[in-house]
Amino acid sequence: MPGSLLREPLVIETDAVVIGAGLSGLAAATHLVRNGFRVICVEQRKEFGKVVGESLDWSAPELFSHLGLPMEELISTEVATWKRHLTVTRSDGSRKEFLPGAWLADPPWNVEIRTLHLDRDRTDARLRELAHRLGVSILNERVADFAVLDEQNPRARRILGLRTQEGTFIRASWFVDASGSDASLLGKRFGLKSFEYGPRKVAIWSHLPTQEWVEGTNLHMVSSPGVYMEWIWEIPIRPGVSSIGYVAPGSSVKAQRAMGLGTQDIFVRQCRSFPRLQKAFDQDPMQEVATASFLCRTYEGVCGTNWVIIGEAASQSDPITGNGVTAALRHAEEAIALIRHYRHRGTISFAARAIYNLRVKAVGLYFNSLIEKLFYQPVLRDRLGLFGTARVYTVPAWLTNLFYTRIRPSRSLLRTLIICSLMAAVRVMTWGEYHIGAFFFGMSASRQQANPVEGQIYAM
Repeated sequence: MPGSLLREPLVIETDAVVIGAGLSGLAAATHLVRNGFRVICVEQRKEFGKVVGESLDWSAPELFSHLGLPMEELISTEVATWKRHLTVTRSDGSRKEFLPGAWLADPPWNVEIRTLHLDRDRTDARLRELAHRLGVSILNERVADFAVLDEQNPRARRILGLRTQEGTFIRASWFVDASGSDASLLGKRFGLKSFEYGPRKVAIWSHLPTQEWVEGTNLHMVSSPGVYMEWIWEIPIRPGVSSIGYVAPGSSVKAQRAMGLGTQDIFVRQCRSFPRLQKAFDQDPMQEVATASFLCRTYEGVCGTNWVIIGEAASQSDPITGNGVTAALRHAEEAIALIRHYRHRGTISFAARAIYNLRVKAVGLYFNSLIEKLFYQPVLRDRLGLFGTARVYTVPAWLTNLFYTRIRPSRSLLRTLIICSLMAAVRVMTWGEYHIGAFFFGMSASRQQANPVEGQIYAM
């Protein structure tokens, strides 16, 4: 139409589309382009705000090295700091240190027992630079919808392209959804079943200068008998600066706001209950705080004919597990290995999809169920004590990640079944212990109501 201001729809053709330029999205795009794919990364944000610090488990550094970012380089460029141990502190000031046994570094295990804390702002910036240098194109537009073939048949549905709100249509052979837990575009678009653990939680955090430097993560536990746990992280993300954050159920934060406290007031009030953190707040003026809410959730069926969901869009790990970065990088690596293998066929086999789906679901449920049953819920935590619970959780968590790394289950159905069976066995044992504890916990509560004095003695 002469004089019309309407632009012609822009159509782009490429080999692969990655939705989201966060950690898992950039990792996936990097793996794809290194395997000869033309890649467009669709990310609605043009600028990224402050991101929390990350305390990595002992499997993550190897996954970064596969991207071309070895530990020593991350340390030397102040993208990361060493994490040599984990310290748990109770509200009464008592504390206990947890670290992998030195024997793991010896033959035949030869495990790297050092790991890292990440400055996520710098890490993501470094990954964006790497992706750009390799030729990944980033389109700063918002995904509006997908063109899907055979949408009503879960086993056959295929994505032909996506359209952005700005009117761009991208046609590609492969699609990777790394849109994050809140968006989870394909999970919601296809109505995938999800498993949720625990209530929706709120994280409030800031970065503060710190003078007492430690090469380890500090977890400050705001726990009382019979009450759902809250906690504070202290992660040294670069020399002289720590990421400090408070995590609590949304209902707890809502109750504190009802008392007239603002977000910053809640954060400062909780942190000042620990002497070590109180010193940090006394020495430096309070900086602006950031907030985020999250729900620990794992989707089922996250791999289709020519599409894969990765990172938090597939499975949101509770931050206290320290498994979020590992899961995001593993998803990216394993998903792109699938796409590379089936590139010329154009369709991921049903068996390969089932194996990938099983691993993502099993790992997500494993870490979230353990941390929910052992730490957050008071039943076992009150029975074992905070430090006993920490020991019970950390040993299987470390060993599971170690075993996963060594047997590389993505290479076969048998290896996947082995690791998933082991995780299922630990979950069943924890479930049994939890329900036995809940039975006695209920008896204790009933006796306390019937006879307060006797009940208090019984509960000790």
